[in-house]
Amino acid sequence: MSVSSAQAFGAIEVGVVLAALANGVLALQVNRYFHKPGKDPLFLKLFILSIWLATVAHLLLSAAVLYIITITHHSRPIPETVLPAAFPAGAGLGAFIHSSVQSIYTYRLHKLTNRWLFPVVCWTLSAYVLGSGIAYSVVRSTELTGALIFSTRWNWLFYSYYVAAGGVDILIAASTCWTLVKSRGGCLKKTRRVVNRIMLRIVQTGVATSVVAVCTLIVVRVVVFPPTH
Repeated sequence: MSVSSAQAFGAIEVGVVLAALANGVLALQVNRYFHKPGKDPLFLKLFILSIWLATVAHLLLSAAVLYIITITHHSRPIPETVLPAAFPAGAGLGAFIHSSVQSIYTYRLHKLTNRWLFPVVCWTLSAYVLGSGIAYSVVRSTELTGALIFSTRWNWLFYSYYVAAGGVDILIAASTCWTLVKSRGGCLKKTRRVVNRIMLRIVQTGVATSVVAVCTLIVVRVVVFPPTH
């Protein structure tokens, strides 16, 4: 097993642990969402349920990859060209989850502003996130090359995925905050404080997801697949 492969599998192991913790928090949030009275249409509730089920499936696929690599083949490492089928499947499912969450926030932004410009831009970028993720999944499952060669050939697809995903998160956060700033002018002082807290939470969420995307790019570029000279 090459150094780059070992580092990549180590990243998977860390990701599985963090994903398991995050999935527990998400399960609590989903349970609270469905038990709390709301006015969301049925299709949106079913969509949110499908996203949660997809995150559970994604966690299981990631755990399966880790188990196959570290347990099933612990004494006989599998070649880089024979990755478990769960690996590309998890990549495509992850793209579905990411783009779906962004689509829900974009839908709420459209309902809040009753405008189409920013929602259409966000939906378009989210569609690219979904398409590029599925394309990466299909290509990775059909092109039997080493990880380093594959990364060199298809790095533009990988990087554009995270750039588009981070861009959508920033656009959603900025557009929502701008809308709230414009609408809080005639509000009471107590209402303004509530709006300010909402804006702070939105900014924190948008910045956090964007930072994760940037950190992922840096780790992959510098640690997993460092440039060769």
